[in-house]
Amino acid sequence: MRLFLPFSLLIMFFGCSDGDSTPASPVLDAPTGLDVRDVSNFGNGQDMELGFEPPGDLSLVSEFRIYVVKAENATSFDSLAAVGISNNYTAVEVSENYIKVLLIATSKDVDGDLILEGQAYQLFVSSVGTENNGFPLSSASTSIMLEQRSAVRTITGVIQAGSGGMDMDANGNIYMGDFGSTLDAGGKNVYKITPEGEVAIFNSAMNGASGNDFDKDGNLYQSSTVGFMSKITPEGVSSTFASGFSGGLIGVSVQDDGRLYTCNCGGNLINEVSADGVISTYVASPLFNCPNGIDVDAEGNLYVANFGNGDVVKVTPAKEVSVFATVPGGNNGHLLIHGDFIYVVARRGNAIYQVDFEGKVSKFAGSGSRGTANGNLSQATFSLPNDIAISADGRKMYINDVAGSSLDERIISPVVIREIDVIE
Repeated sequence: MRLFLPFSLLIMFFGCSDGDSTPASPVLDAPTGLDVRDVSNFGNGQDMELGFEPPGDLSLVSEFRIYVVKAENATSFDSLAAVGISNNYTAVEVSENYIKVLLIATSKDVDGDLILEGQAYQLFVSSVGTENNGFPLSSASTSIMLEQRSAVRTITGVIQAGSGGMDMDANGNIYMGDFGSTLDAGGKNVYKITPEGEVAIFNSAMNGASGNDFDKDGNLYQSSTVGFMSKITPEGVSSTFASGFSGGLIGVSVQDDGRLYTCNCGGNLINEVSADGVISTYVASPLFNCPNGIDVDAEGNLYVANFGNGDVVKVTPAKEVSVFATVPGGNNGHLLIHGDFIYVVARRGNAIYQVDFEGKVSKFAGSGSRGTANGNLSQATFSLPNDIAISADGRKMYINDVAGSSLDERIISPVVIREIDVIE
């Protein structure tokens, strides 16, 4: 089949004769710097995100067009081929800033086939001229093949709260304390976030709502930094479980017999509270540096994340205290034991780390740069993350992130909830 092009496009490709005295139309530049990513696990076009730099002169550009080409056909795809594509492309509005586009579930490649897992693709972008003055095509992107793998996504809009502690109920709902807009605390609310990302106030009787943990009966124990511990029923009714602590309370771990341990940041100690609310000092140590997150393993060992440095401190049932591991970043959020690992939130490191029970530290999620960009585990960015909640089957993890752009690390509001879809 022969392809017949309009005369104006023939001029574009082959130019004017030497005797033509009409000035040549300005020639556009092609977009550059294509960066294609697999950002989710839907198994179709909405997994594919493309970023690119627009050309310098945009005055003559009407739109950009993204073409998805099977990798085996990419070497033969050129401007002439792009001109012949009538509808199997994605049109993009003109912008002078770096452009990032997430394709949709029904996106197709240039052959008209749906974009699917298991097929290698390369992408191109063309600048479309306003007056038939050019149709330049970018160089091909690197090859990408969509695949099911762990990925990070944001499930809520911006929540006007400070990032306190988080835990999950048996139905997969997340409960987050509002610590306050800054590290000076003062937040009153506990928020309930559904797995679909719907946000509502669960209780408003706190003061610097920080760490929390559920007991076996579905009651939520919520610490406040001014020195009291609340018990909140599944219906959202709160009462004071214990008061009179000296020092700000942060992380909480409730035991099956009704006792709980709580991190006392100001006192650099761990308090134990009996089932009937009697407070005692469980252990104090110079190795604590504003103890923040806490969890207990099956043998009764406590693992505590320091806010003031990167150490994870282990406390045995005999109350022997030692530095178990050190997480990069120098400033930990909370931690949580699940399966064979302790998951530690590196707040200043903007990442989530795994620590095995031999003390070996490895990065689990986050590039280390600050931000809230979604993507696979190594590409995604976090922003001063604070706590982690994990579903019972380990397939979903949730992290609360600071959504604001202030460089002041004391500002911890507003927040968004991030979900890690764990694919083994």
